[in-house]
Amino acid sequence: MHICANRLTRRELLALAAAPAVGTGSFQRGVNYTAEFPDGYGSERARQILRSLPQYGVNAVAFVPYGFAPKGEPAVRFSGTRSMEKDDAIAQLSEVARGAGMKVLLKPQLWLRGGSTTDIDFPKEAERKQWFGQYRLFLEHYAGLAARIRADVFSVGVEFARMARYEAEWRALIQRARQIYPGKLTYSAIQGPEFETTRFFDALDYIGLNNYYPLPDDLSTAAVVARVEAVQKKFGKPIIFPETGFTSLEAPHRQPWDETPRKLSPEDQARCYEAIFQGFYKKPWFQGMYWWKVGTNGFGGLEDGSHTPWNKPAMKVVSRWYLRGGR
Repeated sequence: MHICANRLTRRELLALAAAPAVGTGSFQRGVNYTAEFPDGYGSERARQILRSLPQYGVNAVAFVPYGFAPKGEPAVRFSGTRSMEKDDAIAQLSEVARGAGMKVLLKPQLWLRGGSTTDIDFPKEAERKQWFGQYRLFLEHYAGLAARIRADVFSVGVEFARMARYEAEWRALIQRARQIYPGKLTYSAIQGPEFETTRFFDALDYIGLNNYYPLPDDLSTAAVVARVEAVQKKFGKPIIFPETGFTSLEAPHRQPWDETPRKLSPEDQARCYEAIFQGFYKKPWFQGMYWWKVGTNGFGGLEDGSHTPWNKPAMKVVSRWYLRGGR
């Protein structure tokens, strides 16, 4: 079921006008905060963990509601009423975040059944037009929610590696998002060709990179920094990482996205976190990162090999940099 963009009351619009928005000079010390079973965004545990994040130096959180895309079909399905990620629950958590001094990035994304959003591709014009029409409804809904919750940043898309080449369609979507939502916009591109060839970054406030670039065995970030800086110089916009992260499995730097079971190594994860901080944190064009991910159910710990840093040495690295890194 599709839902149109949220209708704002006059009082809400006046509040938006008066609310301070994060500027491109405000550094985002973030984490992705995802709804994880059984504790969705509406749970008390979700609120408790969220309130605890500032003690680690976190000053920004990304909320990640999902829509769904059937593989091979030009369709986008969403409702805003899913039990784990209800709009009203996101609105309530946003107030909790704001009360704790944290900014909010709203980063809606699609879950492709049997694949990844990087696989979505409709080379035939009629199907492509249908898909963009469906995605526009999804965008309008969450741009309305971003306005309602006074989000500081809104991501108009996440990792559409093949669809991102349709520049005119994305520029139209960005224009539509600005009609609904008055804050800062980004697009969350995946590392590699999508990030390095996307042409519409100039229409956004932040260039967004979901940074899962592999690192060499010595964990040097020099080559990755050079790639990212080249894109930044081309558009003259600040860079943020709406996602970045590593598993706590052995040698996660080689394929940071890969959760294939293997030997646990939370120490390797922590070393990779340190490398990213060392490489990017103090670059003048870099304006923040959101580590993937902290869950509402508190999952993590030394026996967990997933991307979360929660209750692992990597969270100590996050805390040290966020509290004492000078930004």
